[in-house]
Amino acid sequence: MNYQKIKGLITATFSPFDSKSQLDLGIIPAYAEHLKKNGVVGAFINGTTGEGASLTLSEKKALTAAWAPYNSEDFKVIAMVSGTSQAEGIELAAFAQEQGIYGISSNAPFYVKPGSVESLTDFLKPIAAAAPNLAFYFYHIPLLTQVNLSMVRLLDVAGTKIPSFAGIKYTHTDLMEFNQCLRHQNSKFDILWGWDEMLLAGLAMGAKGGVGSTYNYAAPLYQKIIQAFEEKDLNKALALQEKSIDIIAHYSQFGGAVAGKAILKFCGINCGDFRSPGNQLSETKREELKEALDRIGFFQLSDSV
Repeated sequence: MNYQKIKGLITATFSPFDSKSQLDLGIIPAYAEHLKKNGVVGAFINGTTGEGASLTLSEKKALTAAWAPYNSEDFKVIAMVSGTSQAEGIELAAFAQEQGIYGISSNAPFYVKPGSVESLTDFLKPIAAAAPNLAFYFYHIPLLTQVNLSMVRLLDVAGTKIPSFAGIKYTHTDLMEFNQCLRHQNSKFDILWGWDEMLLAGLAMGAKGGVGSTYNYAAPLYQKIIQAFEEKDLNKALALQEKSIDIIAHYSQFGGAVAGKAILKFCGINCGDFRSPGNQLSETKREELKEALDRIGFFQLSDSV
């Protein structure tokens, strides 16, 4: 399969819910416009940020269909299609191909865990085969799946057995392995960096594309990090990365990832709250978060960075 290596930022999108925790697909047009306005080059839907593990099969299909019209050469839509169920992954992959998006992704099963790269590839292969025309990315996030196999070895095995295998969404902090993956087989594969607060480290190790949740509301900041790095102004790049770190540091104080949805709401896109057992923010806490962000200059980012 011919696929394009992604250069730039792909946003890991939130799933929009209404006050009753049901999908609110009416948000998607404004959401997509918001992302495009901020210069990101695509959307990674139904993943960790999108609460994919809490979505039903029909909801995942509905979100894929809602995002599909925005897929283009300049804005690639990639859908997470599997976490633990291979059968569901096959069905969702086939549906994604029908919708005409750019790519699909699957992480390692995190309940009954594969014990080898070969076992993992056997799980992934039928899923990818259900959408042979779409780029297939393995989503490596061992912090959550507790599956930490060799990604270099996966490139050899899955890269041989899965014709549509494009690369890896690499959400891990092993910078040495990340660089090895980038250079493997003469840089054949697309290895996307997935750790927002360490983007500069990823760039230093060779990253050209990244997928992240904070690109929902701070993409201009990260684009300036990339620009400063490319211009070899490392002091500026580090200062900008530190702004990202200061923003993300508030997550732990305000309920974890739910803070990200709250910040996006401050930017005009209301995706509701996280589903149970995700934490919810009270109005008081939302105001405290807003004041904390204001103190570090978040709302002036476009002017100050």
